[in-house]
Amino acid sequence: MRFQASAMCLSWIPPEALEGAFKAPFRLGVAHYDAPPPPNSPDLDALLAEDAIRFANEIHGSVEVDRGRIIDYNLSGRGRLGSTTLRLRSRGLTFAAVAMPELVSRPDVSDTQVTFTHTAGGQTGVPVPRAVPHAPFWRLSAPLAWSTLRLTMRANGTSEAGIADASPFPRHYLYDTNGQLTQKTALIRYRDWLRHADYDCSPWSGSHDPVPVARAVRSEVEQVLADSILTSGVWRQQRLPAGGRLRDLAITNSEVHVLLDGVLVIEIDGQPAIEVGPGAIFDPALRTPESKARVTVLARTASRIALMPRDSLDDRALLDVAAHQTARLSNYPARPG
Repeated sequence: MRFQASAMCLSWIPPEALEGAFKAPFRLGVAHYDAPPPPNSPDLDALLAEDAIRFANEIHGSVEVDRGRIIDYNLSGRGRLGSTTLRLRSRGLTFAAVAMPELVSRPDVSDTQVTFTHTAGGQTGVPVPRAVPHAPFWRLSAPLAWSTLRLTMRANGTSEAGIADASPFPRHYLYDTNGQLTQKTALIRYRDWLRHADYDCSPWSGSHDPVPVARAVRSEVEQVLADSILTSGVWRQQRLPAGGRLRDLAITNSEVHVLLDGVLVIEIDGQPAIEVGPGAIFDPALRTPESKARVTVLARTASRIALMPRDSLDDRALLDVAAHQTARLSNYPARPG
């Protein structure tokens, strides 16, 4: 019997991902942010043609199974690099990205499962002046961006995909074999990326620091609402340091907050239960008494939170989000008195 599975990672620049002086080209319209990719079954060819994502990494695996044992397997994968267009006065200048050699690790194989690993990426195309931690300390070049995907296939026909590694910029979204968005890189560190995203700090040299990955928001209605808030730009921002509690921010019941960047841990009855990444929505006005009594939200990493007036959002969507979150809480029975 033959089983097949796949995974795809899309890399894109969220609105307001950059801060400080780095925002200038985007604010002036020279460069552009990207709209969030869809929560399921993205059309990769269309996204690349529309300059809506920066690059993609695709892998496809298959296994042959006989009497419950894997007897053969195969992996194919490829990187798909887009281009970057800069708007200068009335003209557009397009810079093609430059691919690095794709890296395929030796599969990890047993009788019952096989795990494939595939890295793709390259130089982003547009050279930028960058401070580097060694002589001559400044360089005019394009930094490297990449993603490394891991795909595990089992003899029973099930599979699991994950982002094993990725560059700290831009944001990376992972879609599983069913086209569902399942993981996101949780942190964007543009300044660090400019400074360190060279060959010496990449998978091609084997020496770099991995970025944290979070599960995607489980409810599609929550994801769609978060994306609409993100692209509206009508919000203010607060920061939460690592270890800080969400309740310590100056947030009122008239505001909804959305995690822009970082990883938050939801503790239930004092025990870590759920980790959430960018796109998670918190609505103080709809918290139930049980939630207030049992749930604490802590920052595992330094995080950025967007705050938006509640009355500017779709109340029906907010109620749907709250219902999904309450159902998730009900999966954790209260500890005895």
